[in-house]
Amino acid sequence: MKLNSFKHDDWVKIWEGKWSFLSCSHFGEQYTKELRYGKHPFKDQSIMFSSNGRSSGWMRQKDRDRIGNYLSSLVAKTPRRALEMANTLKFQAKEFLKFIAQNENTVVTQRLYREFWDRLLVYYHAHISVKYVVDYLDPRLLKKYLPKLQEARLAAEPVLNRTEDFMIAFTKLIGKKTKYDYKLVLCLSKQEIFDYFKTGKLPKKSVLKQRNKKSVLLHEFGNYRYIAGREVQTIDKLVQPKFTKAEVKGAIAYPGKARGVARLVASPHRVRVFDVGDILIAGSTRPEYLPLMQKAAAIVTDAGGILSHAAIVAREMRKPCVIGTKNATQVLKDGDKIEVDANKGIVKRI
Repeated sequence: MKLNSFKHDDWVKIWEGKWSFLSCSHFGEQYTKELRYGKHPFKDQSIMFSSNGRSSGWMRQKDRDRIGNYLSSLVAKTPRRALEMANTLKFQAKEFLKFIAQNENTVVTQRLYREFWDRLLVYYHAHISVKYVVDYLDPRLLKKYLPKLQEARLAAEPVLNRTEDFMIAFTKLIGKKTKYDYKLVLCLSKQEIFDYFKTGKLPKKSVLKQRNKKSVLLHEFGNYRYIAGREVQTIDKLVQPKFTKAEVKGAIAYPGKARGVARLVASPHRVRVFDVGDILIAGSTRPEYLPLMQKAAAIVTDAGGILSHAAIVAREMRKPCVIGTKNATQVLKDGDKIEVDANKGIVKRI
């Protein structure tokens, strides 16, 4: 796998959160090989950055458009498919959460671990169908089906957090048995975890420590390569080139205007200052961001569509929100005085 094949100018961030290197190793293979829509996988390529237990995932806009247009064409042909997608997501979320509840306190065998990821693949197919179809639907169909699709998305919200909770509990058991910090066990690859099941051996701690500090997982058509050390910067420049613009543009999740101090939040658990009226700038948001979102005058994210967590919460709170800017966390700096014009989808320094 050559790095040159990843040199594109249409990389977009699709999520950011507390998923480990190990989870990303599984996600990448699912994205580019197992998770199929029609004749094609969800993505041809994916890039995932991992650092100290948090990660971000990137896909190409061409892949996003292909999947979105495919899903919307199914609904355009048979409108009731939108309700089927919503109901399937709610059902799969309920079943997957039940599975975790039944197995989270048991010893994780190779069979159980494989079943966990097989079930997550089934769930994730339903998750992506709902998440991506809405951004490509005909406006008339979107107006009719958005409430049901949003209801399903909210019902499924706990799944991905519970997924990583399961992985943490599982790696703590391995850490206890091997005398490895579980955070290092979370830096294994999919292949390495199955090798452990067979041999009981883990890579050297020094190797895992380097991955934990900062690493990248590249997936292409089901194959993968991981990078740590200086080469990480090379990949970082591919998806996050330097920006000198004074404003960013995105999609409107909820209209309105607000002015305030920009607060860049990579993790809501590591925030030193966030006052009422500040403006939340993040790669994407999750439920743990809610206390900050309640204090914020407006919300701006790099990633996300109209069924993203940020968009749904902004509509509930009736706060100006611009999503899918791609580069807000790169253009804006913590402490900048900014204006969010969510009527036009523009965020700029003032």
